[in-house]
Amino acid sequence: MMSQKDVEEWAAMVAQMQDDKSYHPKHNKKGNKTLPNRRGPNDLEEQNERLKFKNETLHKYNQKITEEVIELRKIAEDYKSLKKQLQQSVKQFRNKGVL
Repeated sequence: MMSQKDVEEWAAMVAQMQDDKSYHPKHNKKGNKTLPNRRGPNDLEEQNERLKFKNETLHKYNQKITEEVIELRKIAEDYKSLKKQLQQSVKQFRNKGVL
């Protein structure tokens, strides 16, 4: 149960919070007087910046994957040429009667 004094203090604190623009415990924990001018999620500039960032990130990832694919294709070509050389060597040994 709250006493009359507690109720009056509570009312004064609520009135002070309503008057004081810097008191926003969720967004301004330190009680700074200047609140950041944050744009909301529906702001077109914010969406544009977010999409540009995603686009750059995806392009970098796509470029990395493309380079890896090119490297793997080169390795596959080397493997095929080595396989062909090995088959030719085996044929030569078989023709000579070594194997």
